[in-house]
Amino acid sequence: MSSGERSNGTVDVFEQAATSYDRTGVSFFGPFGVELVRRAGIRPGERVLDVGCGRGAVLFPAARATGPAGQVTGIDLAPAMVALTAEDVSRAGLTHVDVRMGDAQQPEFPAGSFDAVLAGLVVFLLSDPGQALRAYARLLRPAGRLAVSTFAAQDPAFVAALDALAGHLPADRPRPAPAADPFADDGAITATMAAAGLTVTTITEHRVDSHFRDVDHWMEWMWSHGGRALLRHIPTDRLQAATTDAARALGPARRPGDGLTLTTAIRITVATPHLSVEPQEPS
Repeated sequence: MSSGERSNGTVDVFEQAATSYDRTGVSFFGPFGVELVRRAGIRPGERVLDVGCGRGAVLFPAARATGPAGQVTGIDLAPAMVALTAEDVSRAGLTHVDVRMGDAQQPEFPAGSFDAVLAGLVVFLLSDPGQALRAYARLLRPAGRLAVSTFAAQDPAFVAALDALAGHLPADRPRPAPAADPFADDGAITATMAAAGLTVTTITEHRVDSHFRDVDHWMEWMWSHGGRALLRHIPTDRLQAATTDAARALGPARRPGDGLTLTTAIRITVATPHLSVEPQEPS
């Protein structure tokens, strides 16, 4: 999240969601974070920056990968996210991990500070992703690498359920029209990275199945992350009808006797600063 987004409420959304963020019993951010760290090839003793660290889906796997000889710094602009994650870090006894307030779009660290910069499902939320990527390139050491995850495909039932919810927004607050996506496909990602001074080494897809007991569990999960940005604008007296419509849209995701299952695909892009040595991909 970037400081420029305070005006449109993005930071407030994640601030309000902090206590339940990634804490609803749904397998989603955690597996994606683990895979991002694996693809980045984080090694023992490295210095790592996790931008938009949230509640630590990337931070904690990175800390395990660097070991106590390394250093992992997580930054986020939502104060509650920072406070709660710092508490989790302290409770786990991770003395090589530091969590602090910081802007994912303009991280304030000296050039060449990190062996790796990790951005898990955050760059597309920023008002200027290109500026953020240029900042990350500057922070990398010559042989460093950037690993970014972005959405590749949402489950069709999830998309239909979002549309059903959006149908209950007040007339004066229509759902925003989709903007041009600099991470829409491999070609767009490669061009976006190149414009920021980065050379793509790998782009891979990773899928995760997320399970929900029922539509109420799905709605609890939606309130716990960026989905709150949509839900909070639905009038209270329309929420039940909106939930009913979402349940209908989620019909194809139902599994007999096993609630709902939604499959989400992300792309993980690993890139290096121009003219740097390319790292080997983890096996």
